[in-house]
Amino acid sequence: MTSLDRTGTNLINHWQRGVPVYRASVITPTFLFCGALVAIGCALAAVRLFSPLGPFSGMNDAYAWGIWKTFNVMTLTALGSGPLALGIAAWVFDRQKLHVVMRTALVSGFLLYATGLIALGFDVGRPWNFWNALLPWRWNAESAMLEICICMPIYVAIFLSFEILPLFLERLYYTGSDATRVSLRKVAPLLRRIYPFMIIGAYVIPLMHQSSLGGLLLLAGDKIHPLWQTPFLPLLYLLAAGLCGIGFVTFLLLIACLRYSRALDIGVLDELGKLLCAACFFFLAVRAGDLIWRGQVHAAFALDRMSLIFLVETGLILVPGVALLFKVVRVTPRSLLKVATLACLGGMYYRFVPTTVAFHPERQRGYFPTPPELLMAAGYIALAFLGFGLAVKFFAVLPGDTHGWNNKFRSLRLPRWANRHEGNPLPGAEGETA
Repeated sequence: MTSLDRTGTNLINHWQRGVPVYRASVITPTFLFCGALVAIGCALAAVRLFSPLGPFSGMNDAYAWGIWKTFNVMTLTALGSGPLALGIAAWVFDRQKLHVVMRTALVSGFLLYATGLIALGFDVGRPWNFWNALLPWRWNAESAMLEICICMPIYVAIFLSFEILPLFLERLYYTGSDATRVSLRKVAPLLRRIYPFMIIGAYVIPLMHQSSLGGLLLLAGDKIHPLWQTPFLPLLYLLAAGLCGIGFVTFLLLIACLRYSRALDIGVLDELGKLLCAACFFFLAVRAGDLIWRGQVHAAFALDRMSLIFLVETGLILVPGVALLFKVVRVTPRSLLKVATLACLGGMYYRFVPTTVAFHPERQRGYFPTPPELLMAAGYIALAFLGFGLAVKFFAVLPGDTHGWNNKFRSLRLPRWANRHEGNPLPGAEGETA
């Protein structure tokens, strides 16, 4: 299987399993920039807890949902749906090549969901009352948010956490003592026995809450423009999440391999491209069928403001779908990166528009996030990127060549010389190359 490095040189390098990035510096300009955004976001979040919502936010009686929900929760969790989409493709539809990128999908999904939950906590405004979600007798069974409130924390705290547990245990196994390895060997059979049940939950739970996010918008009725308000919103929101998840994992792999000079496995990228192509066309087919069934085709081509927004959204998904029909696009990293980016933007656009742009509760009222809201939202996003950067350097997240991979775990305190001398292997990895 032929691969390419960042300079275009042909390499023979199979993506066999996760390998940590052990030569790159931990503290980088990007790390410091993201850390500064996180610090600002956390400081504003602390202020938010003691500040009235009115002066702090641009929300009002007509627009009771701010950017923390409409973007961080409704939109960015779609990017975190890679574990769902790729997991179903790999396990249910037997796309075996995709197993090697599941760790990247799981870590990115966990971080995006976790930061989305943090944003949701500040959007609700009383995070200290979240413990009530643990008491079923205190649930509001008539609330449209109940399923989301229950499913998202369970998905992150139980199922996604279990699926990324091997990253921690693997590191512990190869860096721990002999007694630690003996203990982990005893635990492994138990984990294998419960794994199938955890996989079922890891697919059922996100299927429920991703569709519920779309179902939540049904309550808005005719406040949402007819091009987006449809009984099929739960299904379309779920399909858009799958599209975004596949596209974002593809994007993340290409960017990470470029950043850390990793070879690219063209066979796996080709498989991801085919899957993304199918996701684009399936979403567009359901979207078109819905418009025809509801008799809204004329609204799609009315060439007014909402029609143009619809056409831009459709184009962002249609162009990647058509381009990915050609193998030369799927096996060319630069082209694949471009179309994956467009597909992600199109899916995110669809998830965001009904909550804000196409949502008109009152003619004389509008919503635009205040600077503190924007900075908090940026802080949540930066936290996810910061977490991913640390994860790939301390755990076996990114796929790569497995030759001597178990010796490539950096210590928690990396020696300074290891960052300065790019050509010298770390202690315990003599004779190995990056």
